[in-house]
Amino acid sequence: MNRLSIANPTHLVPALAASLALATIAAPTNAQTVVSGYTTGGDDMNGMQVLVDFLDGSSESAIWGTTGYNAGGAFGTTWGLSLTSSTTFGAPWTFSATNKLVRSLSINAIPGNTMWDTDWPTYPGTPGSANGWTFQVASGQAPDAYSYSVPIDISVGDIWGTLSMQWLNGFTGTMRFYGDTDNGTASNPVQAAKPVPEPGTILALATVGALSAATRRRRNQLG
Repeated sequence: MNRLSIANPTHLVPALAASLALATIAAPTNAQTVVSGYTTGGDDMNGMQVLVDFLDGSSESAIWGTTGYNAGGAFGTTWGLSLTSSTTFGAPWTFSATNKLVRSLSINAIPGNTMWDTDWPTYPGTPGSANGWTFQVASGQAPDAYSYSVPIDISVGDIWGTLSMQWLNGFTGTMRFYGDTDNGTASNPVQAAKPVPEPGTILALATVGALSAATRRRRNQLG
């Protein structure tokens, strides 16, 4: 079994303290997502990644692109997802599939500098996002389950990177649904939240740093 052994830890106190101090200093803040506005049309989401899994175990992906004025979509061999409107708030998306039963649909908005904006009990939720609209079926076969995942870095709990839907027995036909999106700016595009290291992880890294510093110092003394 791998083991980290510390001999005579009193020699490590200064180095450990220094490493802990470095570990607790915040790194320079990277640019965060900035919401460009709360009106996103069908032609404002180019680059979104759409993945469709089928009941037969196969899958197919496509990239969202502009199809016309205020219109956009992503299309596979037997399926298509589209929206035509100057805003995704209150305008229905259309998902259609033929021939092959769809098991799941996943829409990763981040590559299109886009984020899903869900309803939040306290207006406006994330600053700049205004009202959101959580997934809601308007017509057609509703999924057995849906979920939002990949929180955006500035989210207070209402904006997400990915919307996914699942049909246990498969889906074909046409479903229309509501789901609001927002865009990031060109200089501060949409970014996923970065995981926060556990305190134990930070301490372990600091300890390793202290051991490394102590080892170098001892080698210098012996040299």
